Amino acid sequence: MPYLATQTTDTNWTGVSYGIVLGFIAAYFQFKVPPVLPVMFELYGYGTYSAGGFMSIFAVAGMLVSVRIGRGIRQNGAKQYLFAAFALMLAGTAIGLGWPESSYIMLFSRTIEGFGAAVLAVCMPAFANMSAGPKHLPIIIAAQATWIPVGQLVANIVAQPSVAAGSWQPVWVFGALVTILMALWTGYILAKGKVPGLASVPRSQSANTSPDKGPTTASPMTKPESRALWLAAILFFLWQAQFTAYFTWLTVYLVDVRGFTADGAVLTNQIPVVVLLIFALLGGVLLKTGLGVIKLLTMALGLQTLGWLMIPFAGEPAIGLASLIVWGIAAGLTPTSLWALPSTLLGAHRAGTDAFAVVLTGRYLGILAGPLIAAAAFEITGNWNSVPYTFAVMAIATMAGTILFGGQMRAVHSKPS
Repeated sequence: MPYLATQTTDTNWTGVSYGIVLGFIAAYFQFKVPPVLPVMFELYGYGTYSAGGFMSIFAVAGMLVSVRIGRGIRQNGAKQYLFAAFALMLAGTAIGLGWPESSYIMLFSRTIEGFGAAVLAVCMPAFANMSAGPKHLPIIIAAQATWIPVGQLVANIVAQPSVAAGSWQPVWVFGALVTILMALWTGYILAKGKVPGLASVPRSQSANTSPDKGPTTASPMTKPESRALWLAAILFFLWQAQFTAYFTWLTVYLVDVRGFTADGAVLTNQIPVVVLLIFALLGGVLLKTGLGVIKLLTMALGLQTLGWLMIPFAGEPAIGLASLIVWGIAAGLTPTSLWALPSTLLGAHRAGTDAFAVVLTGRYLGILAGPLIAAAAFEITGNWNSVPYTFAVMAIATMAGTILFGGQMRAVHSKPS
């Protein structure tokens, strides 16, 4: 996709908003399961590992297709991939609604949805970053980081009345409706030609030429840059595992351990989501002040470690509330920093779908591993308190990896171009 090799001086707000909304929908599909899990447990008797698999299977789908789709979109444009994604997400929704009593069929339906959501997740940062002018880039990076919390927040809001009524199906139906609306918006944008790179790229067009701007100046990644980018993917894995595990099992933990009602657990789950949404945007402001990605990420991970360590003592209401807020602050600042790593390392004009596909591979590994690590820690020990201690160790490891990445990035930038 030649536009990914060009950097605009003006912000294309249609491209930015289109990319970010794609992310919102992908996040909604991924996180529509946790708020309704207590109801589904009661209705269908799913096992712990099966329920964890409903979230983790998105990772398998993403890992299988993200890098390949990223390269394909760069070469051919995103149109055909996006319409295929919308069709897959609608098909997966229909299968889940039709046969929910079978955990195997529900897992299959989630797999199909995951393939579709993976396409949206690759397109989201690429469209948003490459439509951003330099002046607005830090704020747009922060806006990208809100895709998960906004998707979660909408899923929780939609689920709240459904869960109170002992139902989950409206959450699936709502996902299908927004997918149809997004497909219609895509068709409208294609007709108006407002987002470069969305339509197919002519085969005769050189990969190093822009149809509007002539030859581009983007250069391929060097080996040191590639190594640093894969380290960024590892950091994304370590953090995403914590994030996905937390929000997969929080409602179940609140019901089983703290005695919340199902709808009360969903309402409580809103606290860290709202906090992290605010601090994801604040993270963009902090980056714009020149604080630096590595410093911000290290501080955020320190807070996340503290948030994990507070959970075993959350029986005290004040500590429980504080842990939700601290964890939410960290979970807002961290993804803002992580999404900024490819652009900070390579420059916004070189951080396209293939670069973001690399870090998304790490993200998907985290989605796969996180819920299952939490389930395993609980199954082995029989105690939910073993879970936060396990992830506190992972948070510390992520801090160490962040410091290492900072050294690699300085080495890359210190070499003459």
